[in-house]
Order: sequence, then structure tokens, then C-alpha cells
Amino acid sequence: MDQKELQLPDTVSLPHPNRLLIIEPLDYPNPYNFHQAHRHDYFEIILVKSGHGFQIIDFNQHDMHAGQLYTIYPGQIHLMERKSAEGMIIQFRKNIFDLIHPIKHSHLYFTNPAFKADKETFLHLYSLTESIWVLLQQEELSSLSIHKAYSYLQILLITLIEQHSDTVTLQGHQVVVQFISLLAQYIKSKKKVADYCELINCSPDKLNLACKNSLGKTALKLIHEELILEIRRMMLLNQLSLKEIAYELNFDSPANFSGFIKSCTGLTPTALQSSILNKIYA
Repeated sequence: MDQKELQLPDTVSLPHPNRLLIIEPLDYPNPYNFHQAHRHDYFEIILVKSGHGFQIIDFNQHDMHAGQLYTIYPGQIHLMERKSAEGMIIQFRKNIFDLIHPIKHSHLYFTNPAFKADKETFLHLYSLTESIWVLLQQEELSSLSIHKAYSYLQILLITLIEQHSDTVTLQGHQVVVQFISLLAQYIKSKKKVADYCELINCSPDKLNLACKNSLGKTALKLIHEELILEIRRMMLLNQLSLKEIAYELNFDSPANFSGFIKSCTGLTPTALQSSILNKIYA
């Protein structure tokens, strides 16, 4: 495929700028080119009621089947081929978590974005989604109706969080949850363990021990993994040259950028980008 065909717009935003929460059928007319990989600045939860298709979420392909749910968080690369799949999509901005305490947005950063629910759980979550959708169809919502919609979402998210054992495991190490959340937010500008320790007010030893106990990796290893992930995302979007990506991610020089990629992947930046583009668009 010609490289020019892969040029994409900026990060996709919700089509209704004044609404924190949107529910749409799976086949709704997207306001962007959903046939190409993209990333948006909001959370998305997809519930598949019937049919099939596939999704690519951060380079991993997931086949879509009835009873499955998917979570995509801000910044992740996403591509969905719906085919015959039917269901609902929940879209919401990060600041909605100010209204559904005590859930935090970091609770939705699951290790695996795809989840197969048992029939009872799926029907419960789907019913909650439909209840929110019915409320949001009203032209003018009362303050109580808005609160009800957020309450339905809160129950839905709590149920989803409870179903992910990796998230439950991390709750014993709140410092790790904070760290992972901050990584996604600051990876372009902060690459040292000390930077994150300052943000969450803990010592490097405490953070490293918590990361090793929860995830089996050092804090620096997690920083490097997040940085490589962001590099791969930017390469896939294909909006910037490799030199511009290095500058955007605050590397001292293209040589340091190349050396970092080589040490983490065994590939040069050019070879890594080619392998990514060929895998997604071949």
C-alpha cells in the first residue's frame, strides 16, 4: 500500500464536545475514517451482542463474537472491522470519573482489552447499556436522569472491573495503579523512575518493589515498555517522520532514539516501522 494512503487525521475526539457520555449502536455512522487505524482521546467500551468481525487494539488482533466486551482507553491504536457484528458502544471522557467516585480511570487500564463474559454477566451489562441509551435519547434530561445515567455507568464499570482479575490484583498496590496511569499520560516527557516517584510521592525502592510484586517487572522496565508502545503507535499512524517522532518524544538525538529502539526490539527504527505497517495493512 502506498505510504500516502496511510496518512491519518489527528487524534479522534467525541463528536459531541459538550457531552461526557455517549451510547451508540455498533453500526453507527462514525465521524471519521474507521477503516484505518486511529486513536481517540476518550474511553470506549464495546459490547458485541451477535455476529462477528475483528478488532486490532494496540497491534493485537481480537476476533469478535457474541458475548464479548472490549475496552479501549485514550491513546490506544484501534481498528475495527464489524462485518455482521451487532451491539453497543459506550464512549466517555476521562473527566466523567469526577462524577462516579470512587472509580478512577486507571482502573480501566486492563492487561487484556478483550473479555468474554458469561451469559448472565453480559446480559446484565448490556441491559445497563441499553438503559443509559434510552435515557440519552431524551432531548432534555433532568438532573436526576443525568445522575441515573451516570449511576448505571458506575455499576457497569464496577462489574467490568470486578471481572478482570489483573485489576483486582493491582488494587493491593495502589501505587502501581497510579504509576501505570501516569505512564500513559507523561511518557512523552518523563522517562526516569524518579520523575514518577515525585508525582506519586514515593521512593524509587517502594515503587520498584510494588511493580515487581504486582507485575514482575521493575519500574524502569515498565517505562521502557510504555515508551516503545508509544513509538510503535506513532509509527503506525505514520503522520511524522522518524526524526520528528524522536523529537516529539524528547530524545536527545536521532542516534539515541535509534539506539533505544535497537536495544528494546533488535530492529532499526525503519525496520520496526515497516514491520508494523506490513502487519496492519498487508
